[in-house]
Amino acid sequence: EYVIPRMLNKEVIADPRGTVTVLFVLIDNFGDYTREKQNPQSSLKFLNACFDKMDTICAKYKVTKIETVQEEYVACVGVTMEEQSIDHKVLLSKLLKAAAEILAVKEVEVEGGQKVAVSFKMGMHTGSIVAGVIGSKLPRFRLFGDTINTSARMMQKGQPGTVQFGEATMKYVDADKVVDNSTR
Repeated sequence: EYVIPRMLNKEVIADPRGTVTVLFVLIDNFGDYTREKQNPQSSLKFLNACFDKMDTICAKYKVTKIETVQEEYVACVGVTMEEQSIDHKVLLSKLLKAAAEILAVKEVEVEGGQKVAVSFKMGMHTGSIVAGVIGSKLPRFRLFGDTINTSARMMQKGQPGTVQFGEATMKYVDADKVVDNSTR
């Protein structure tokens, strides 16, 4: 909401944010689905069903959706003006609840009521970013900084059905609520 008036005034938007947590979600079985269907329309319907489900869950917990890229979904807490005055532990707990609910989704409904199995893997990282708008034709709200890159790497190295994060995020989490899967 605070971005649009600034864009209309042709202001360059590059706002630093001190503490955010970025979540990357990968639809882990997307490649298998597309190889099986070999149909772009079916693939898009599957992605849309998955992303609609994630949108609903993120809205429920007031987690900000940033973007989707191919079979990846990116969300964040700590980036909006309203969140700047809220304890990051509170914000992160919302993101973790949303992540857990997304991981609990085992199937999505595509056209004709057909249910399709789905699995996710996730990575998150906490740190600073710069939030900005890129371009004037089809402008995009984007996040920049090492926090984004680290979140993506956490997702890439994660295991299906899990959320991978490191010490930077762990500082804001109640340790007794975390399950360590590193020995599995």
